[in-house]
Amino acid sequence: MKQFFDTSVLIAAFVEDELHHSECARVVAAATEGVVYLHGLAECFSMLTGGRLSVRLTAESASRLLDANVAGRMEVVSLSPVDVMQVLRESHALGIRGGGIYDALHLAAARKAEADEIFTLNLRHFQAFAPDLSDRIKRPSA
Repeated sequence: MKQFFDTSVLIAAFVEDELHHSECARVVAAATEGVVYLHGLAECFSMLTGGRLSVRLTAESASRLLDANVAGRMEVVSLSPVDVMQVLRESHALGIRGGGIYDALHLAAARKAEADEIFTLNLRHFQAFAPDLSDRIKRPSA
């Protein structure tokens, strides 16, 4: 069963001070066919090295953390320029604005990977942007 993880879940899984750390760490650790979006790794790196988190890692530590927990362990899905343009074209009809586009791109990557489960801490955006996937979109639970 393919399990897709967005940036919010990965960050909470990797940073102990995050509110949903235990449930996110559990679901990420249990994944046998984990999938992430390539750009999501850059988002994780950005947050780990300079974002809003209580901890700020060095670039070296952040890259090691991602390498150890994602690179060799999960499928990393990328979107082609055609894929991205399709999401941008559909954004108006879905009510996507601003940073919501990043959630829509995660969803496009999950769809491309044919993920059976899509884990996020941002249920509202994910379900609004992909109602056809609502049965697969989940929040890690305790």
